[in-house]
Amino acid sequence: MEEIRSVMACFPQRELDIRRCVIRDASFRAICSDYEEAVRARDHWQKIAREGDIEGERIVKDYNNLLSELEEEIVAYLNRSQP
Repeated sequence: MEEIRSVMACFPQRELDIRRCVIRDASFRAICSDYEEAVRARDHWQKIAREGDIEGERIVKDYNNLLSELEEEIVAYLNRSQP
């Protein structure tokens, strides 16, 4: 379950809920996949920004904003899926 590695790292206390939702819902899997992809891209740009690339710094901020939005979406989804 590669697509949930970063989601699990972000929300370790919700591991069981995450696993259940991934198994049951393709939409949730897609959100997790988007999150994983955004984390990888942000990490890539962070390396570039550390070398002094100002554009890289802006891109990192953009990815951090995207990740925050996806985290809110994930939490909302997990909260809706609880019995």
